[in-house]
Amino acid sequence: MGIETVVLAVLSLLVLVQLVLGWKQSQRIQQLERTVAQSAVSQQELLESASKAILSLHGSIHALEQRLEKSTQRHQSIENKNAGSLTYEQAAKLVQMGAAPEDLVKSCGLSQAEAQLVSLMAARGVGRRG
Repeated sequence: MGIETVVLAVLSLLVLVQLVLGWKQSQRIQQLERTVAQSAVSQQELLESASKAILSLHGSIHALEQRLEKSTQRHQSIENKNAGSLTYEQAAKLVQMGAAPEDLVKSCGLSQAEAQLVSLMAARGVGRRG
């Protein structure tokens, strides 16, 4: 066997080893590509799920904001009614103590017509508890 045959055999062996290593590396790259593709699909599904959850949460927050606004309006309305009732109650007490309608306008913030009405009602005993 000549040196050329040995060199040719070594080179053939090196080429064969290189082919096997290249094939193994190609297999590994394909496996990594599949893993990356699966990861991308999983991340896309998570993103869609998170988007749906955010939209649902946004709807819930919007509904809560509307309920809060209605509650705030109701509370304000009740406060206004109570403040108005308190003013009329104070005015009625002042009339019972002898206050004139002009005094009610000044002290309770009633209009002239309201003050006269409270005075008339107090004079006739309307609204008295007893």
